[in-house]
Amino acid sequence: MWLEESYNGKAIVFEGFARSRDLAIGGTFLASNYLLPVGFPLNLEMRINDNEVLLARGEIVHSISEGDKHEPGMGIMLTEVDAENRERLLRFFVSARIQEFYGTRFLIEFPHLEAKLSLQDVALVINLWEDKEGRLTTLHRGDGGKARGSARRDEAAAAEKRKPKR
Repeated sequence: MWLEESYNGKAIVFEGFARSRDLAIGGTFLASNYLLPVGFPLNLEMRINDNEVLLARGEIVHSISEGDKHEPGMGIMLTEVDAENRERLLRFFVSARIQEFYGTRFLIEFPHLEAKLSLQDVALVINLWEDKEGRLTTLHRGDGGKARGSARRDEAAAAEKRKPKR
């Protein structure tokens, strides 16, 4: 993760390394003892397998400090992902349900397509189709999906306030 730009009127140059936990289509959790403020933007470079790196921009939407019952770190909402990285992300998520569909329906109905459409190809299409909220569609807009991102940030902040205090 890195940032090299102006933030709140100050020049910021930042680079750090953290383990990504619970990578999801709309964000991830970065395990870290060093916590950045909620709302802080980040550029992310995440290795998602041996051969592929996901590049995206995100924003910190919540943090867990050391001493809580959970591992310390920061929840990151993806705010900008270009088309190539969005495709990489959608292909990466192959749920058990998609695997079952591919093996028990798709290949049985269309065995001649196995060489042309891999499990990851089918996952790409299903994941995009099932994105009913349009989370992924807004991530590539010129405004970085901020119109919808602002609503998600507000929802995340409200959910954080509703959490019981420990």
